[in-house]
Amino acid sequence: MRFSLAIIISTFLLFLTNGVHGQNELALHTNKTTTGAFNEDITISDDDINEVAPYYYRQHKKLATFFSGIAIELTTSDFPLERDYSIFAKFGNVKVDKLDKGGLSYVITGFKDKKSAKTFLRKVVIHSAPEARIISYSEGKRKVKS
Repeated sequence: MRFSLAIIISTFLLFLTNGVHGQNELALHTNKTTTGAFNEDITISDDDINEVAPYYYRQHKKLATFFSGIAIELTTSDFPLERDYSIFAKFGNVKVDKLDKGGLSYVITGFKDKKSAKTFLRKVVIHSAPEARIISYSEGKRKVKS
């Protein structure tokens, strides 16, 4: 009985040890060779590992050409903002709209009416983006600024 228990414990410890070594390989950012879908060798280098962006660094989508509804404009910029800009970590599904006079507007949408947008702006958005404001769109055109 003791002999079999010792074998079980040592086997268990062996599996734990192998798991730790696998994690060290990733943590130390060493080059790793793996096999791809077509049995070709793929080498992952330090540069490849460092380029992986966190999950909240999203790619922004363009606002629909004929969007009608209410949006909260988080910020505007003359140049495209980087994906890791601070407000993008706090708000998901940010859309980009080109301004008529040049520059870009970064907005969030999905509000059923102006009242719900104002409530969300006051309770959530204004703390992270003090310059945020509500914009109304009608068939892709900015209609009312408030």
